[in-house]
Amino acid sequence: MNHLLPLYDVHPISIKLIKKGHPWILKDKFTDKFQPRERFIVATERRRPFSLLIHDPKHSNIKARVWANKGDFNKLIKSFRRDLQARLQKAFKKRKDLNINQDRENYFLCFAEADELPGINIIQLGDQLLFQFYSFFWENYEDLIISHTLKSVNDLFDMHLTKADVWIQYRADGHGEKRPAKSLDPNCSYRTVELTEFGVKYNVHLGQSYDYGLYTDMASVRNHLRDDFKAADSVLNLYAYTGAFSLFALQNEAKDVVSVDLSEKYIADLEENISLNDFPKENHQSITASVDNAMEKLINENRKFDLIISDPPSSSSDKNKRSNALKDYEKLLPNMVKCLSDKGKILVFLNTHKINKNKFKQKIEQIIENENLGIKITKNLKLAQDCPSLRGFPEGSYLKGFVLSHD
Repeated sequence: MNHLLPLYDVHPISIKLIKKGHPWILKDKFTDKFQPRERFIVATERRRPFSLLIHDPKHSNIKARVWANKGDFNKLIKSFRRDLQARLQKAFKKRKDLNINQDRENYFLCFAEADELPGINIIQLGDQLLFQFYSFFWENYEDLIISHTLKSVNDLFDMHLTKADVWIQYRADGHGEKRPAKSLDPNCSYRTVELTEFGVKYNVHLGQSYDYGLYTDMASVRNHLRDDFKAADSVLNLYAYTGAFSLFALQNEAKDVVSVDLSEKYIADLEENISLNDFPKENHQSITASVDNAMEKLINENRKFDLIISDPPSSSSDKNKRSNALKDYEKLLPNMVKCLSDKGKILVFLNTHKINKNKFKQKIEQIIENENLGIKITKNLKLAQDCPSLRGFPEGSYLKGFVLSHD
């Protein structure tokens, strides 16, 4: 190879991780030597090139991401725009082949590193497209990415989207406050979009806040659990957010659904969507309170549920109280069992890449044993379908969960 590109040694640990499939180079004494003006960097091991990186000097932690680990890197730079379009097209085609749009109108058209598109998420939300960039590198390629996506999605999915239907959001660390997505339509700052997922209608809100009100990455998990929801007459949804699991339970004809969240705004969004679907309001109860307080109330009332869901934020702050989701299960899991019917099941989730599935499993099993809860893990849950995983990249498999049932 004729080395026209800048060559930089990287940390031995980075070399080891990249060879195992990890796509990130984190800030360290080696990355401190990367020149900010360089858009592309070739990582070397003992002066031998082994990986082509896209450089992100503005990011406070992830300084570069792997673009290729083989080939003539100089030629790959010359064909970069063409290769970028090819990778986008490949990701879109995968979703088309999954028939992902037959059952839901919210799905990932591409899922960043797992689709060889490091730092790019593209989400279909009804008749809107949301582009989430986790790397400032892509600022130079926005127009290309958007124009190619519009053409491809319109062709593949028989749609008629324009730039006025596009929303952009930079989620790269160091971008300052968490900002809402911005519309490419200069006359639009906020839009409510109605979409469906497995027969349930949702209003999602673009341009209003950092999140749009529905966790698209959980859609495949909800579908995977369809039989469990169909079998449940009563459902308790803890840390309900805007209540997608509650709405799914009502869609599957549960007669007693309780949703718990500390946020009045999220509960209001949930109740708005209950009305949107014409679900019987008497079948649902909202509790705007901390999960601890709500559980105490439900236990005192001797309430029992066939399905209990816990999907806590990885860490949260309740005024003067800070919590950690994994540790909180020490108290929460025994309380959930107290509210579990004889035929009931519990769904427990953890949403962070900092704790792997095995550690989460060990913690849950330890709590079960220490408290003699009489339940066991019967099923594993993870991201799937439009949210594929990448071997060697635990950060991309951030969601993990288990179904717990009576022994």
